[in-house]
Amino acid sequence: MKKLLTAAACLAFVTLLVHGAAFGQGADTGDRRLDQYLRYMNQEGKADPEGFVRMLSQKHGIPEEEILQARKQHRLEPADLYMASFLAQKSRRRVLDVAAQYKENQGQGWGVMAQNMGIKPGSAEFKQMKSEAKGQVFQMKNQAKARVWNQNRIRNEEGAKTQKGSQNKGQRGQGQGKGRKK
Repeated sequence: MKKLLTAAACLAFVTLLVHGAAFGQGADTGDRRLDQYLRYMNQEGKADPEGFVRMLSQKHGIPEEEILQARKQHRLEPADLYMASFLAQKSRRRVLDVAAQYKENQGQGWGVMAQNMGIKPGSAEFKQMKSEAKGQVFQMKNQAKARVWNQNRIRNEEGAKTQKGSQNKGQRGQGQGKGRKK
């Protein structure tokens, strides 16, 4: 009876993974929270692709060129690049090989890929993957806030210069014309 329940649970898990991937819901791991982090990574990774690749390279110890090649060759979204980089680091494989395997079995999703590489749901490695993704999202949110803050600061400085210039136009001796005729 226990084996039957375990088999049914595994079948349901795999069915949900395949079902989610079939409807193009982005990176699908079978974990709602991790999927949410990955969706955010897609947003921010598209806003700053070079910074995202640099971050992956530093975080997972993979050369930027290899990550860029995997992105280009396999047309990976930022969240897929994150998953491929994480799994490559954990399995001691090249990110290109992990990306190729993912593309060959894309309908299965990242959850099945992680399981095939020995990372089971609820395991220490899975919890680490989820924790690192959460930390990365936190860092990306802070970077996005800093970008917006800097853009607003620059806009405000430009606006102040423009406003100061328009105030000077009405003063005597500041213009380039001959002044008002009396």
